[in-house]
Amino acid sequence: MMSADFDDLVYHTHRVRDPVHNFIHFSDVEKKIIDLKIFQRLRNVKQLAFTYYVYPGALHSRFEHSLGVMELATQAITYLFKKYKDEIQNNLKKINLTIQHAVDCLRLAALLHDVGHLPFSHGAEAILPKGKKHEDVSMAAIDELRESIDSLYFEGATYLVMQLIQKDPVIPELNFLKDILSGQIDVDRMDYLLRDSLHCGVKYGTFDHHRMLETLLLIPGDETGGLRLGLDSGGIQSLEALILARYYMYTQVLFHRTRRIYDIYLQKFFEESGYKFENLLDATNMDDLDLTMMMRVAASDRSSAGHTWAHYIVNRDHHSVVYETSAFAGVKNRLIAERIYETLFAEFQDHSFIIDKNARGAIHKFVIPEEDEMGDFFYVNTKQGNWKLITELSKIIHDMPKVFHVIRIYAKNEAGQIDGRIKERVAELEGRTI
Repeated sequence: MMSADFDDLVYHTHRVRDPVHNFIHFSDVEKKIIDLKIFQRLRNVKQLAFTYYVYPGALHSRFEHSLGVMELATQAITYLFKKYKDEIQNNLKKINLTIQHAVDCLRLAALLHDVGHLPFSHGAEAILPKGKKHEDVSMAAIDELRESIDSLYFEGATYLVMQLIQKDPVIPELNFLKDILSGQIDVDRMDYLLRDSLHCGVKYGTFDHHRMLETLLLIPGDETGGLRLGLDSGGIQSLEALILARYYMYTQVLFHRTRRIYDIYLQKFFEESGYKFENLLDATNMDDLDLTMMMRVAASDRSSAGHTWAHYIVNRDHHSVVYETSAFAGVKNRLIAERIYETLFAEFQDHSFIIDKNARGAIHKFVIPEEDEMGDFFYVNTKQGNWKLITELSKIIHDMPKVFHVIRIYAKNEAGQIDGRIKERVAELEGRTI
């Protein structure tokens, strides 16, 4: 039965305190999902992997982040429902979906979007079959729960939840819900920026998310139909702040030089140990505690595969940066870095060198008309009532490079020291090759 009041569509039977959103509410049915072993595992999967070696407070988990994403998804759909109740209802009628079922699926998709995340964040993806990532594990885990989910919610609920999480094109009538969960201004990145910033004790990830949510709009979709997420012009500054927050968090937290070297150690540990999951669901039986014990055992036994890398991690005995590009490295920067690395490797054979060329991430994917045709055509409703691309209205977003990419060279000897001549040599090489 359709309710006239959105508040009736979200049950507030249970609540839990959260440092970011104050109270997060959930229903009896959602509590049953939260209580599942596969979801409880996320309590022991840190959101930011080894970042706590740099920021001691960064011990928060994928568990609380998942709850936070559910809360923000609910706030987003609440604002939209108040503005577009009839449009949303008519849109969902095309696929015989009630607003109640749509809200239930959105909240459940938000809750389960990271259920397959591996220990210590992305670094452990090396143990998955080639070409697979944590998103694939999440999809496999949700599919495994199909019977439970459909019995708790309604027949077909699992299919709709997977449609909202998967990267491939979805049912057009669900586009606006997918935009909320995994678009360019999605609630997933909103929560992790706010949450990571809070727990790291930095201000870089903060932005006015309340204003952004309040200014969300719906616009008719393209030829595929459905509705898409847009923004009122009053939310432009909030969106600019989100983009800048993402850039700052990349530079100061997510790709911090020390955090990155431990991610590399973890990948090398798995490569040497040969540890692999052939079955995606097997990955949901491991958390940070299991992996930490594995590394402690390997670190204490010199004959163990991956001993060196486990030793570096467990004993915090890490390489130090001797060369670093800007935050927007291009092909020329990569060639220079590779030449410096090869020279140092040949000339200082008593040192161990590591080059990291993979510290990169998308700052945004908004289309810039005069530069490209690929990306997200995200529209803003101007004060004159016209729809324009965000990159036409915001010079900050237009001029911001789309990709963060820094290349670093790390070095150390057996004593954990760096020969002073290395940095002198790097300076010489930089001067000669620029």
